[in-house]
Amino acid sequence: MTRKTLDPNLASILDSIRATVGGEAPPASAEPEIEEEEEVAEPEAPVPAPRAKATRKAAAPAPAAALPQSGGRTVEDFLAELIRPQVDAWLKANLPELIQKMAADEIARLTGRK
Repeated sequence: MTRKTLDPNLASILDSIRATVGGEAPPASAEPEIEEEEEVAEPEAPVPAPRAKATRKAAAPAPAAALPQSGGRTVEDFLAELIRPQVDAWLKANLPELIQKMAADEIARLTGRK
């Protein structure tokens, strides 16, 4: 490694070591070398591009009023139609007993028998 390829700070350190070991004074430079500090750019707040705003706007869910009405059946319509016979059968089997029990409980509450 030659002196020309060394970092200036490293070269001055080596000169100082050589002078100390060899017994001679290190050569004094006229002015100490001042290293320039690199400027570090501060990151600025990102500004969304117009295209990003348009993409974000397009990805947002549309209000229900703005959705096109297809006139098709919804899941709720399908399920209501599917379970209607089961609900009717259950009501026919259990509704008379429920009404009788609820009526008896209400009469007892009003007359103070409970």
